[in-house]
Amino acid sequence: MEQVKKAFGILRGNWVLALPVYLTRLIPALLSIYIFTEISTELISILSVEEIGETQHVLENYEQVTREFFQANREYILASIIVAALGLLMNFIAVPATFGMIKESLEEGEKPDFSRVFPNVGRYFGKYLMYRIGKLALWIFIFLLGFIVFALVAFIGSRVDEGMAVLLVMLLGLAFILMAAVLHLILKLWFPAMVLGELGVFDGLREAFRKSKVCFWPLFAGFLGIRMAAWIVNMFVNMVIGDLGYLSPFLDNIIPTLATVTLLIFYMLIYRETEKELVNIEESG
Repeated sequence: MEQVKKAFGILRGNWVLALPVYLTRLIPALLSIYIFTEISTELISILSVEEIGETQHVLENYEQVTREFFQANREYILASIIVAALGLLMNFIAVPATFGMIKESLEEGEKPDFSRVFPNVGRYFGKYLMYRIGKLALWIFIFLLGFIVFALVAFIGSRVDEGMAVLLVMLLGLAFILMAAVLHLILKLWFPAMVLGELGVFDGLREAFRKSKVCFWPLFAGFLGIRMAAWIVNMFVNMVIGDLGYLSPFLDNIIPTLATVTLLIFYMLIYRETEKELVNIEESG
């Protein structure tokens, strides 16, 4: 597929595009290893035979074990929450920065440079925040609507025929899963629309649906192909290398990062290159 090849080519010649996403994955992973190691050590100590006794006694004193565990690891649990928040904050820096650098490379012909990270964060952070809020609100609305529909169908069906009600709920469930998968894919074009078109959150969503009319199947094929290839390669690498302790995050995050950034470039390319085709379709229609 042409856009996938172009995306790989752009990333291959501009590795700096992957740095923000790589650091966003790497730093929380390193901190998490340290925290997990400390918590595991403390848990083993609490569950040791010398302190608690046999397994049966541990089960009988589950509340005591749990209380001791949380008391002993209060600072590490707090640190885990902070690491999760740090990862989220870094994501809010990495994604706008990466999209901004991709846009500069595609539209202005500028060579991506790490010094462009924070200027692009400043330019697109607000858009990304609105996008994330809008996306969350949209999914909440869809799931609430789905719940209401399921409840109504189940209630009405149970009054008529319970077997038919079960069948209808199952069919609705399959339809809902399919609809959610399609929507998930279409929404991949939402933020690219806001960046490339300099659009607001609602106009960006409208434009994503508009573009998906002509590029859904290429979008689906590219998304699935890149994800599957990354999964296979990453699984093979992990089998060969194994666990390297604190070195593992440095290697484990390379393939997922490359896949993620390739997808970001792919979304930008497919959004940008479908405009001419869409205009022709709308004019002929």
